[in-house]
Amino acid sequence: MKDFIDWCGYADFIRGNEHGLDSDVTSIPIASPMPKEVADEGGGCPNCKCKEIMLIKVEVEQQLLKGKKGTGTYVGCPACPWASPMMMVPRG
Repeated sequence: MKDFIDWCGYADFIRGNEHGLDSDVTSIPIASPMPKEVADEGGGCPNCKCKEIMLIKVEVEQQLLKGKKGTGTYVGCPACPWASPMMMVPRG
């Protein structure tokens, strides 16, 4: 699977959206729609005004995390490249 991800350039896309923090994505992101009330309250995507916002989770390796591995969570738009900064928490 990693070869496929590298082949399609997805890993480079992820690395380009780190908001300045060096971390390694170790899994394929899993996205689920945000609850409608949350998406509506935030006004949707600040970039393209799309109303469907996705909650995205991914496993990461980051030297600053306890145990150096954890889960990253961020919000993103399925219609454009906008994504929020990632919140990382160590695995328990």
